[in-house]
Order: sequence, then C-alpha cells, then structure tokens
Amino acid sequence: MKCPRCGLATDTLALCPRCFLADDPELPALAPAPPPGLALEEEIGRGGMGRVFRARHLRLERPVAVKFLPPELAADPAFEARFAREARALALLSHPHVVGVHDFGTSEAGESYLVMELVPGGTLADRLPLPAPEATRVAAQICDGLAYAHGKGIVHRDVKPENVLFGEDGRAKVADFGIARLREPTGSDPLTRPSLVLGTPAYMAPEARAGVPPDPRMDVYAVGVLLGQMITGRLPDGNLDALPRPLAALVQRATAVDPRQRPTAAELRDALHALPVPSARADELPADELSWMRAVALTLAGATAVALSAFLVSVTPKVLPAGETLPFVVLGEQRLPDGRVATQARFETWPTLGAAAAFAVALAAYGLLRRHWRHAGIEVAAPERPLRAAGAVVRVALLILALFAGRLILLGLGIAPLGTPYMPVVGGTLELVMVYLTWMAVLEAQRTRRPLRREPLLWAAVVVSLVPPAISIGRILVGLPPL
Repeated sequence: MKCPRCGLATDTLALCPRCFLADDPELPALAPAPPPGLALEEEIGRGGMGRVFRARHLRLERPVAVKFLPPELAADPAFEARFAREARALALLSHPHVVGVHDFGTSEAGESYLVMELVPGGTLADRLPLPAPEATRVAAQICDGLAYAHGKGIVHRDVKPENVLFGEDGRAKVADFGIARLREPTGSDPLTRPSLVLGTPAYMAPEARAGVPPDPRMDVYAVGVLLGQMITGRLPDGNLDALPRPLAALVQRATAVDPRQRPTAAELRDALHALPVPSARADELPADELSWMRAVALTLAGATAVALSAFLVSVTPKVLPAGETLPFVVLGEQRLPDGRVATQARFETWPTLGAAAAFAVALAAYGLLRRHWRHAGIEVAAPERPLRAAGAVVRVALLILALFAGRLILLGLGIAPLGTPYMPVVGGTLELVMVYLTWMAVLEAQRTRRPLRREPLLWAAVVVSLVPPAISIGRILVGLPPL
C-alpha cells in the first residue's frame, strides 16, 4: 500500500516513516506534489483543515491559492465522491465577499486539493481589534457573503476570524465555505449526522454544540460573536457594556439562545447598514457632543488650576502665628524671636484636599464621557490625522510667550505695563485657556486613538507656555516679587 500523504510504499508498516518524521517540529514539513498546471511557491497558511500554498497557474500566468485537505480524510471510502460533490457546489459560489473556488482534484498521492482565488490581504485575526465603524463594515460584508451562500443552500458552519480574508482593496471575503462538511463520515444520505459536532466551539451556536442539523442561523450566531470580538479584541462573555449601544443590541439578537429569535444573515446585514455611522472626519463632532467634550475639558482644566493653586499656596513662604499647630509636613522651618514660625513650604490641608476633590469630579466626568463615546460609536480611529486642537494650543502658547517677552522689555525700560503683575491677571487667564485647550487635545487624541507622541508641536507649546509661570514661581521661591 502507499501512504496517502506522500506516496511512499509502506507494505510492512502501518505508519509512514517519512510523514512521521516530517511531523517532527524540528524538521521542515514536506511540500505536497503540485497539482497539474500549477507551480507551488510558498506555504501561506495551515490549520485543522489542511495547508494553503501560494501558487502560479502556468497557462494563465496568474496567482492562485491551493488548499490541500488533510490526507486522513482519504481514508473514508466515499470521500472522493463526496469531495467532488461539495467542490462543485463551492465552485458555483460567485460573490464579491466569498473566496471563489476555481478547480479541484485529487493528486496521485491521494491528496485532495482546491484551487482558489488568492486573497493577499491577510486574515481578520491579524487585524483585531477594529474601530466600531470598520467592524460594522466588515460584519455587513460577511453577512452579505453568507446570505448569498445560504440562498444556494450552503451553510458555512465555521465562521471565525481565520476564515475571513481581505483583498487588496480592503474588501472582506469569507473563506472555507463548506469545508467543514467534508469532515463528516459517510452514512445515510443526509451528510449531517445529529450526533456529529463540527466547528470552532467559541463561535458555535448552542444548538450546533448539541449536534442538531446545520441551519443558516448558526452562521448568524457566529457573526454575532465575531462582531463583538472585532470591537473589543476578545470573545464576548455575555457582558456587552464595552460595545456601542446600537451594536450591542445587534450582537444580543444575533447570539440569542433560541435560533428563531435571531435575524437571517440578510436581515443582520441590512440592520448593520442602517446603523448611524460616525463622521469619517476625526475632527468633526455633532454640536451637542462637542459641547459635552468642552464641558469635560473645562472640568479637567479647573481641577488642574485648583491643583496648581494648592501647589503655589504650599510653596509660598509664610509666617505662622505663635502657638499655631504646624502642618505635619513643613520645609524650611525657622522660629522667629516673637514666637512665630517662618516656613518656606508646607502641606496645606484644605487646598490639597480641595485639589483632590476637584480631580475626582473631573476624572468621573472623563470616565462618563469615554463610556458614552463607546456606547454611541463616536470613537473613530484616525491615528494618522493631526489633532485639530493642537493648532489652538500652539497659537495661545506663542501669545503667552510674546506678552511675557513684551512685559520684560517694558520693565527693562522702566515702564510698568498696566501697573499689574503678569501672573495674576493676563498671564493667569491665558494659562487657564492654555490648560483647557491642552485637555481638549488630549480628549481628541483619546477619541481618535492618535498617539500624543506624534504631536511634537503640542508638547513644545506646552513647555513654552510654562516658561512665564516657572520664572515667576522661581522668583517667589527666592523671595523676589513675581513678574
């Protein structure tokens, strides 16, 4: 007899020694013999249902993919006829969101293969997680392909990230349609036996795990699981709070325990198309959403101002009355002849607690805003788009620096501009505006997933804006009046 995998004669051994050694992880796997008219180039995938190779069609001079099914399937006496029947059904599927099958056959070594469309953009598993709008688009395309196949009487039965491929144009295509059915042993002519359970457990509907005959709504269940995974990057655990509210409702319907409560693939596709899509421009928000974002930024700016005020109060030299209880943290303590205590810095209890309370309120508002963004699908990934708020930060920082430099020049000429110090009046107001705009930029970066390290001008502007208050604080610390 010959080994069905490599063709080696094994008259005396039940186990092929060549294939046994090839399965050793320390040894390279044997490449199968190329099908007629094809030249195999490289292995591009491997899984439970075989190996996939990039190949070149010699006569048509075009790239294709060749999937070699596991050789142990050939041990089923009726497999060849069943394989031909299934392959012909798959070859009839022609849809923009289904990987097409061009040809099929069985090599002399007994290896069954499918010649398929080459989809070079990788799998969905390589891209997880996705922004909500992109996940919605991909899920709708998957449903479109499934609805077409269901109309042809074919149930996929193994929808998962590894079986969703992307073309060069970004279009999602469902692969391995009907491949799972080839695992079924022969028996009575329905191909499906109620006791047989096929598929990937995490994506299987409850009735599929129970072994009931395949139904299109099993694929819908898998798409519901996949949609939740696309957004969160992990398999849903029953808690849908991390999903935008409209998508959470669709995932809940698609993964209903009772298959009669699930939509069809076409209905789920239409529901996904009907969802409101956030603006593709990362710097655009509806007016009411922008107002909430500004309110949260102002809350964070206020908390920052309270914290800076507490810091200034704590580091300003101060003389405490005789007999007053000293704070539990005091720096530069010096007792005066009249019993009073001079301190350079100290822990100011109420200003510090006030700053902590202000930040607690601000962080709570920030958390509620982020949660609302997730539920409303407002978080739009646009990491390549510069932050709109960064430009305003730069302009205000330059204004602060120009006013401070102008004041120094006037003071150098013996002129006191406006007769008021810089920090408490004009400078303080501009610094508060600067803090508010900086928080707006941070919130925008969070919403669009723009790394702040890619905004060097923003950081430079923040540093520039800190120059005037840093100089004034330094003068206070050495006992000089602020500028």
